[in-house]
Amino acid sequence: MKSPETDGSRARVLAAALRTWTTVDSDPEPPVARIEIRYPPHWAFASTNPITARQQTRLLAFLRDDLAENRPSHSTPERAAAVITGLIAEHAAAGRTRITTADFADAAPRIGRSRTWIAAHITDLIDAGQLHETRRPGTFRIA
Repeated sequence: MKSPETDGSRARVLAAALRTWTTVDSDPEPPVARIEIRYPPHWAFASTNPITARQQTRLLAFLRDDLAENRPSHSTPERAAAVITGLIAEHAAAGRTRITTADFADAAPRIGRSRTWIAAHITDLIDAGQLHETRRPGTFRIA
């Protein structure tokens, strides 16, 4: 007897849940991404679910909240720096050329450090050339 991890039942349940969510949460906007679900051991196809920009934002927020809940209570500086680097990479991958202090403040629970530490790290990123100050206070250009 195969386990749920290898028979694909969990992947099919996830695919059905995502399909239901994207159908019930109908958004008239065109899809911006597709989530393709496959299951082990041969990575057989289960489902492709198109999602709109609003649905993508909601899904990412849900995943970020889950990560914040499951993060260690004492985030190390290295882990916090990696989260900030990931946030900058997310913005760059989305085609954004600027990031604001509000973006960092929104990510503070994921970062797990004080705002003072985050501000000091942003200064380090500016000194390293990974971010550039703009004429607008609190807005940085992604290098």
